[in-house]
Amino acid sequence: MPPGTPHVLDVGAGPGHIAQAVHRARPGARIVAFDGNPDRLAAGSAGPGGAALVRRCGDARHLPFDEGTFDIVYSRLMLQYVAERDRAVAEMARVTRPGGTVVLFDLDGQLVWHDPLTPELRAVLDPVVAALGATGFDPHTGRGLYRLARTAGLTDLTVRVDPYHLIAGAVNPVEREQWQLKLDIARPAITRALGSPGAADAAIQLCLDHLDSEETLTYSVTFTVTGRKQLPQTGGSVVGPPRHQHSE
Repeated sequence: MPPGTPHVLDVGAGPGHIAQAVHRARPGARIVAFDGNPDRLAAGSAGPGGAALVRRCGDARHLPFDEGTFDIVYSRLMLQYVAERDRAVAEMARVTRPGGTVVLFDLDGQLVWHDPLTPELRAVLDPVVAALGATGFDPHTGRGLYRLARTAGLTDLTVRVDPYHLIAGAVNPVEREQWQLKLDIARPAITRALGSPGAADAAIQLCLDHLDSEETLTYSVTFTVTGRKQLPQTGGSVVGPPRHQHSE
């Protein structure tokens, strides 16, 4: 993060926990927590930040900020839910100052990478993922971040891949509770995809049974793509090859 009082934008901030962590690490920073859901934003409004942490609600595809406003713009686990990801990333680049940084962080394999993928589990997952896809969700958003960053004109790109979910054998109680919550939140979408509440209940139980088994594995990874908004130049420019990283 640059010295002084950097101006930071968190796109898809939810309740603003990451923005609050940035504020704690850099109290002098001016931070905007931006999200499309006013209820989620309000849920974190009692946290620290004061006037240095501003909350704004709107559409990530049409950010309500002037060009070149922010030193750092980042998005964490948001783009997987946006149908027009290219527009959202282009907007993130637009509101970044020349020389500033854009960080994109998202999942790949969310919901879909399991072993063994039994016919019963596939019969549940395929229609659910298809239904979520109709709303803009893409379980493989992570692998597309590099392309989106290049298309938005960002340079000096770095790419990092790390494990996210990794459940080998029976899931531990804490993770199981988290998965139960996720599945309960998704219950309306699962019901619509499968046609009835009873089918949704059976599908959720099937997923939990898979996680509880000592014979199964569920996993996903995260991609982190970091880029710089190019400084104004009089001539043409060429984007160099990415610098790849992976977890050890």
